[in-house]
Amino acid sequence: MNEVAGRQISTIDPAYSLYRLVLNVNPYSQEAMKVIPELRNIAAEALETSGAVQNDTSIWLAGQTAEQYDVKSWTDRDSHVIIPLVIGLIAVLLFAYLRSLITTINLILTVLLSYVAALGMGWIILHYGFGVEAIQGAIPLYAFVFLIALGEDYNIFMISSIWKKAKTMPLKEAIKEGVTQTSGVITSAGLILAATFAVLITMPIQVLVQFGLITALGVLLDTFVVRALLVPSLTALMGKMAFWPSRSKQQESSLKTRAK
Repeated sequence: MNEVAGRQISTIDPAYSLYRLVLNVNPYSQEAMKVIPELRNIAAEALETSGAVQNDTSIWLAGQTAEQYDVKSWTDRDSHVIIPLVIGLIAVLLFAYLRSLITTINLILTVLLSYVAALGMGWIILHYGFGVEAIQGAIPLYAFVFLIALGEDYNIFMISSIWKKAKTMPLKEAIKEGVTQTSGVITSAGLILAATFAVLITMPIQVLVQFGLITALGVLLDTFVVRALLVPSLTALMGKMAFWPSRSKQQESSLKTRAK
């Protein structure tokens, strides 16, 4: 059971008292952080029962576990705001440039898929390879911002090349030419960027190790799976729907040529 030390009355203001709680679990664990809101509720009920005035400034919880709980709460709040906002802004920019709702959705979903895959692969390596018990709370948000920006940058560079070539040739040929034309630049940039982030794995700071590993994995997935295989395949499968709702007469003409 958790152990509560005796009450210490403040020497400055007797209306305030200090209680020390020693947890019977690892103070850095998820289980320990779950105690914080429970402890706050218990303290609030005790104040109400005693007839004391209870408000947001009546209770202070300090210590490493309480600090971690606050950081986790702020990070969760930031994630719920930043992630949808970033996705929305990128979606607007992609649609404004491509004039294609289908391709915009495909590009966003493929990058999100590579982000989730990188997060999962990173956790497996960190947990079973490095013995890490949990990923630092802010890492998923940091990795998301980097990976979705970098991934869409690679994707739009390649898909814009396909779009231009599709005006004068069948779609499958345009995809082949577009991927071939951009592969050298994107692959080189991806390898250099992944190696740069991978250097962080050698650092003695756990936060940098986790961020470097997950981001490097995400860049490699974007470079060799999403850009090289997934996006071109989806575009070929979609056919003329890939251009919806906007297709130039040249694109329609090239699709008719392909059908023949």
